Amino acid sequence: MKPEWLERDNIIRKRGISVDDFLTNFEEPNKPVLLEGCMDNWDALGKWDRDYLVNLCGDAQFAVGPVKMRLDDYFSYADQVKEERPLYLFDPKFAEKIPTLGSEYDVPVYFREDLFSVLGNRRPDYRWIIIGPAGSGSSFHIDPNSTSAWNAVIRGSKKWILFPPDVVPPGVHPSPDGAEVACPVSIIEWFMNFYDATKDWKKRPIECICKAGEVIFVPNGWWHLVINLEESVAITQNYVSRRNLLNVLDFLKKPNASKFVSGTTDRINLYENFKNAIEASFPGTIDGLRLKAKQKKMSFWDSVTDSKVGAFKFSF
Repeated sequence: MKPEWLERDNIIRKRGISVDDFLTNFEEPNKPVLLEGCMDNWDALGKWDRDYLVNLCGDAQFAVGPVKMRLDDYFSYADQVKEERPLYLFDPKFAEKIPTLGSEYDVPVYFREDLFSVLGNRRPDYRWIIIGPAGSGSSFHIDPNSTSAWNAVIRGSKKWILFPPDVVPPGVHPSPDGAEVACPVSIIEWFMNFYDATKDWKKRPIECICKAGEVIFVPNGWWHLVINLEESVAITQNYVSRRNLLNVLDFLKKPNASKFVSGTTDRINLYENFKNAIEASFPGTIDGLRLKAKQKKMSFWDSVTDSKVGAFKFSF
């Protein structure tokens, strides 16, 4: 990575904010934020080096692109790889394979409302351990099923670039129905051909380097690219809260949803199953959220006209 590609850092950083502050200032308005200090109590932060992970995981096989590998074999591959797009270990079943891994981190307090949990073991994949050498990562994409996400770096560091939902990154070409995304062959190719142009955009991307001990919040619908600047280990989870429940339901209800839904073998029935489970577990929640959303869409004239005096009433 060229040094000039790492200079821009315009994300908001927060330490020790309250849950209410997070909800009001970031989750509700759908804005990224980098959170410091919220994984200080994780056992993983002090333990998860190569030796510990290899000894703990033994012969367990982890998903690495199109193949499965033991962790010691993956690290051997990572030490030798020269290609521009190294394979990335990205496994959704790590905690089932090695329960200790799942017990050595805690979901940060900001993300503990996890409504897909009402589906029990029928829920879509939602958490992954991510390991990769320098240069590995994910090209531009939007997270699955209209979920929001958090990503916590345990070892190493990652460069993030995020564009809001209404701004398609340069060089990225979604198909008309959004089912497929064409983008440059590699992350480095995108930086070489498109990165410099974004500094003059009116809606410039959000950028940061997320280091060990830091957590980034990725709001639903945001395009993002991630590249490891050094060998990195991270945990990420996608989740549904009341703030994005309606977005998720609307996404799952699309006529062609089966083309988009991921992480589950039951793409056809996920909407009905999830909606019914929410209504059973939290009666009235969906109707209440829809009413609140309808009230928010009050027309401009309704919001600025004082009917009692027939005059304008501005309250900014």
